[in-house]
This record gives sequence, C-alpha cells and structure tokens, in this order.
Amino acid sequence: MKIAVGGIEHESSSFTPVETPLSLFLREHHYFEGESLLNRAGDTNTVVDGFLSGVRRQGQTVVPLIWAKAPSGGQPTLETHNHLKNLLLERLTQQLPVDGVLLSLHGSYSVQGIMDADGDVTKAVRGIVGPDCPIITVHDMHCNIGPDMIDNATAVIVMETYPHTDMAERAIEAANMIVRTIAGEIKPTVGWCSIPIFWNAARMITALPPMSTAIEQLWKIEQEPGVLSASVGVGYQWADVDVAGASTLVVTDNDLPAAKQMANELGRWIWNHREDWLCPTLPAVEGLEQGEKLGKYPIILADQADNPGGGAPSDSTEILRLFVERDLQDAAVLYIVDPASVQQAKSAGVGNTVELQVGGKSYELVGPPVSMTAEVLALADGQFVYDGPMFKNLKTSLGDSALIRQRGVYVVLITQPNQPIDLAFSRTLGLDCGQMRYLCLKSTGHFRSAFGPIAGSIFNVDTASLLTQDFSKLPFTRLGRKVYPMESGAALKI
Repeated sequence: MKIAVGGIEHESSSFTPVETPLSLFLREHHYFEGESLLNRAGDTNTVVDGFLSGVRRQGQTVVPLIWAKAPSGGQPTLETHNHLKNLLLERLTQQLPVDGVLLSLHGSYSVQGIMDADGDVTKAVRGIVGPDCPIITVHDMHCNIGPDMIDNATAVIVMETYPHTDMAERAIEAANMIVRTIAGEIKPTVGWCSIPIFWNAARMITALPPMSTAIEQLWKIEQEPGVLSASVGVGYQWADVDVAGASTLVVTDNDLPAAKQMANELGRWIWNHREDWLCPTLPAVEGLEQGEKLGKYPIILADQADNPGGGAPSDSTEILRLFVERDLQDAAVLYIVDPASVQQAKSAGVGNTVELQVGGKSYELVGPPVSMTAEVLALADGQFVYDGPMFKNLKTSLGDSALIRQRGVYVVLITQPNQPIDLAFSRTLGLDCGQMRYLCLKSTGHFRSAFGPIAGSIFNVDTASLLTQDFSKLPFTRLGRKVYPMESGAALKI
C-alpha cells in the first residue's frame, strides 16, 4: 500500500490584526517536504510523526507530501494558503496513484477569503485522488468542523487530551484505520453534530471535571459494537467564521445512520450540560490574592488572554507589572516576546545591568511597557528540544532569547512567539521553575503537561490582550447563527 502523509497546520484568529506570513510556515523545524519528511524518525509526539510511525509499523509505504506548521496567529492571506495548498497538491499529483491519504490539519485554519481552510485542503485532495481513495484527517481538539471536511474526509479523528499529549497516539489510530480501510476490512462512515457553543478554556482540561466527564462519554460510545472512533471538538472561539463552535463526531463501520444518531446524542448531552462548559473570568490580581490565601506554591497565573498558542502577541505587561509593583521574590514571567529588549540584553552582556522597556510593544491594548533595571543572567539562541510529555523530542527555536532579573522578578525574553509548554527551555537559561514561588505563564492549558506536576496552585486569569474569555467582547459578524453564551436564543439543531 502507498499511503500519502502530509499536512498544513495553523490556528487562525480573525481578531489578530497582523497576518501570519508564508515565511512562518516555511521556517526551519516547521516545514518538511519529500525526503526531509520521509527521513523523520517518527518518534516525536506530533500527528505527522504518528502517521509515519503507524504506516511503517503496518509494513506499508509512506508517500511524503509536505508538512507546514506555523504558530497560531492572524489569518494568512489567500495567496499564502494557495501557495501551501499547491505545494501539497503538486507532490500528491506526482506520486499518483496512492491507496490512501493521511492529513494533519489543525481544524481551526481559516484564511482571508476562506472560512474553513482545512475543509478547502481536504476538498482539493479529494478532487485529485477521486471518490474511492480513503482520506483520514486528525485534528486538534480546538477544531472548528465544517461540512467541507465531513463531505470529503473518509474519517475524522480529534485529539482526546488537553493539554495535547495524545497527538501521535491519535495519528497511529488513523494509520491503523486507513490500512484496514484499504484492505477492505472496514468501511468508515462519519456522523457529525455541530454545537453552537463557545467553550471556556479552563473547562477544557481533560484531566479535570467537567471535561473528564465528557471524555468518559466518548469512551462509552467507543465500546459500542461497530464504532471505530468517537471525538469531541471544543472549538476555537477567536475566529469570526461560520464553522466556529463545538462538534461531536462518531465513526462507525459502514453504518451511517448509527454514526449520526450517536453523534447527535452526544451533541445533545453536551448542549444539555452547556452551563458546565462556562466559567467567570478572573482578574490577575484576584488570582494572585486567592493563591496567596491558599498558600500553595508555586502559584501559577495562566495568562490565557495573552497566549501565543492561540494567536496573542505574548507581550502583555499586566502580570509583569503586578509582580514588580508587589516586589515579589522568586517570581518569573514566561515568556515575553520582545526582540528589541533581547537585543539590548545581548549588547549589555551576561552579568551586566541594562535599562529596559519590557513588553507592551505590539498593540496599545497590551501595554504600556514596564521599565526595568535588570541584570542579564543568560543569553541563548533559542534552540532546544522538548522533553515534556506534549511535544517530546520535537526540536524548535524561540530565536534570540535572554533571562533577566530585577530584584526577585525573573523574565524570559524571546524573539519568536511560543507558549511555555514544558521546562526544557527555561533550563537552558539556568532557570529552575520548580524553585519559583510565582509563575506567570503565557498559556491557557498546555502548560499543565509539564508545569502541572510542580504547581502548588493554578489560576487561569484574564488580562488585557487579544484572547479574552469574555466572548461577548469580541466583534463577531460572520458566525451565521446564534451561539451560546453570547445570545440567549442559541439552539441546537439536529
């Protein structure tokens, strides 16, 4: 069997005014094609590496396409999208015929002019391989599923964990499914229910209730005869697109009515529990004060509104200012994107003191900068390898970086946006996060994969930045339906 493997991954926010350029998709460690994709060992916790590992375990032939992955951010242009899509399609066309296609698609990829770019890619691939070739896609849990995806994919599988520690696992599941499909052992059929809910991020953590209860519902469905897979997509809420919202999906073996019925039943269960998926926003100062009262250290303030993993600039200064003004000791902020301050720290050199205006430079909303007289503790080129459970063995770069300290407040400054998912990068700078009493992490939930075990207490807080969890503050105009909780008339239609 010849099984094509590839993907285009992006989580696209229409509320981030700076578009994601083509260069971010094509940068080192994030773009692979042909031989460079084929030569990956397949031992990294990513969807594409899971595809490679799964196909090889089955003794089948990998046909490498492209894998392009850019950090979350503003919607790319249509020109960027078409360039990437054409690269993937050209490689696929050159390799025809293939027996199946495995695609790693984030599920919340939109571009200027196309609300469902993941669906557009899948539809284009279907146009090349024809109606009978199986196409199986794997999505991030924060996916917005639309009809183009359902109409053109043979099966759709969504990650079951947040933080996403099961990327390779779900991909191996997809690889096994496609081999069985090509062999004629099974015939996947997909049921889909679109749910008009915007889910609060703090209620998505799969190890904690209420989300753990939703995952238990999935597992019950997967025990039913003939069920191949069941999924919940919690949606990506910072995209003004008509596919935004939660979804349930059930894949059965040649039983479409059963797949639809079970997906609808699960969707109705989620809708009936819709209040469980909401939580009030918490100001940073209140989170800090609650943590102090609880007295369990380190206190982690998850700066979810400034999470670069969702497309925020990661230079909001609200929590940094709070730490400095309260003269906290053993407090660290990870990470502030501030290339100018990094270069000033480099010019000053390790062991020297430098006057900096830190953060608050991207948008007026996230500032103003914080004046710091800081010692430069460490400098780095930003390259490291993840060793935590989420992206284990993945090599990446945050660009030129610096660790600075003013009195008891440490700040990790980086050049390329990236959320603090594990402890590896901080260690390269000599910062032991486990020894801190206070941590501000520019992340929503993924930080828990590695910081959870060292945390004393965790508070998701809302600061002045682009990814507010108060969705009523966002200027939606293109949703095409009423969505809960913004509109009281929202209703589930099955």
